[in-house]
Amino acid sequence: MCRLLVLLLAGMASGCDSCHKADPLPGFPRLVLWAWERPENLSYIVPAATGVAYLAGTVTIAGPEVHARPRFQPLFVPNQTPLIAVVRIEAGRTRPLPFSEMSKAIANLARHSGVRALQIDFDAHRSERPFYRDLMRELRHDIPDKLPIEMTALVSWCQADDWIRDLPVVDAVPMFFRMGIDPHSTTEHLREPLCQSSFGISTDEFHVTVPQSRRVFVFSNQSWSEASYRGVLQASKQWFEH
Repeated sequence: MCRLLVLLLAGMASGCDSCHKADPLPGFPRLVLWAWERPENLSYIVPAATGVAYLAGTVTIAGPEVHARPRFQPLFVPNQTPLIAVVRIEAGRTRPLPFSEMSKAIANLARHSGVRALQIDFDAHRSERPFYRDLMRELRHDIPDKLPIEMTALVSWCQADDWIRDLPVVDAVPMFFRMGIDPHSTTEHLREPLCQSSFGISTDEFHVTVPQSRRVFVFSNQSWSEASYRGVLQASKQWFEH
């Protein structure tokens, strides 16, 4: 049996390999598929071996207003699939940024009984870091204590830059794909402790070296298929060898 997650607006108001960092999501599978805003049928995945981080919605700042757009596309997953709700933030260059109102919008988007963590996806510019820090602290108060917060991270945030260290998050996922003119090697040292548990890659840039003992988030540039999933599952056997 599969359950259908259709989140409609009407229904929603590499690092230190020698380090043994505690798992920020104990009991959660080490392979996680990102399911973005498109119809996804993942009824064939193995819940014991695979989690799903699905885009629950997007929060956009337009001038002084905050707009929350929930997921409109269907997502099929097997029962018992571990889920992470992902909320994408898009902000213009307007000031001030209303972090309090935005936090409540994110909390509403992540409100689902099967969700075991919340992941925030925001490519914050340097000037937006104070806002992002305030937002994360407000969000920590607006969601249940038992729901951990994760974030995606630019690789540079995990290297010489320690600005994310005091954020109330349990994990930061460095994204080793879509890096354009600022490429990074996946063998680079990620000195930020928050970046030493997880790893983000894409199916169309599958040549990267994945450090062992990480949770691996995999993005697909098109809808997932059973064949593409089986390829990732096969590759994960090497990633997770001890």
